[in-house]
Amino acid sequence: MDNALARKLLGSKSQVPEEIPIYRDQTAAFRRKFGRDMGPDDPFFFDPDADTPRFRSPSDADYAIDWIARLMVEAHVDPAAIYAFKRTGGLIPTASLSLLPHELVEWNAAIYEYHEKLVGGRTQ
Repeated sequence: MDNALARKLLGSKSQVPEEIPIYRDQTAAFRRKFGRDMGPDDPFFFDPDADTPRFRSPSDADYAIDWIARLMVEAHVDPAAIYAFKRTGGLIPTASLSLLPHELVEWNAAIYEYHEKLVGGRTQ
């Protein structure tokens, strides 16, 4: 499987995707379901009810976002970035993938909201 997204999430951290339990769980589930390892063209978020590897339906987007957020937690990604990722429905800026101006506004608003909630929770 192409683990470019996982490597982007890990950034400069010393972990590799295979060292993260939730990543291993997903690849093991694929192996159990289809009897082989994931290939570079196989979907990481595969349809567990399909007979052959295929992507989950678009209606399962929340599943993928929650799953990636769990991966981000295990990879020790900044909690503000995880919050913004979930709050924006899966946006995440990277060095090689810039957000569109309206997406960047949404991302920054979510980061601000996270810090406001954090500060607000400390003063209550």
